[in-house]
Amino acid sequence: MKTMVSTLVGNTLVLLHSEAPPSDDEWAKYIDLMRSIKDITKARSIAFTDGGAPNSRQRKDVNDILRGRPGLAVVVSHNTLVRGVVTALNWFNPLVKSFPPDKLSEAYDYLKLSREEVFKLNKAIEDLHVELGFRLKCSPTKLQLR
Repeated sequence: MKTMVSTLVGNTLVLLHSEAPPSDDEWAKYIDLMRSIKDITKARSIAFTDGGAPNSRQRKDVNDILRGRPGLAVVVSHNTLVRGVVTALNWFNPLVKSFPPDKLSEAYDYLKLSREEVFKLNKAIEDLHVELGFRLKCSPTKLQLR
């Protein structure tokens, strides 16, 4: 069973995490997506997670690409532990922020997504759920528009 799926929509990385950490193969796909972005400083990221997160080696892969540059990122989760970890990560990357699923439109605003980008992102999120094979608990039942 898959634990994480990811895609790139424009310059926005989109990830869905189950409760389990991503496999090395799933993480490698995500890292390849990151490397495909011409200007990583203009990239954005949105992750939906039911509790799964990368391990320390996988986080190092991301840090190696970012090289200390902060990245605009959002983590959407019901899990209070995950949201606490994001708060701690904010000390190192002041541009990362967490939102509960019912505040998805605020997360989109934070990422400065246009209405067209939100439409494309919502479609990608639905497609990723199909690829994952199940719907995350943290996924809103109805995706929100800006």
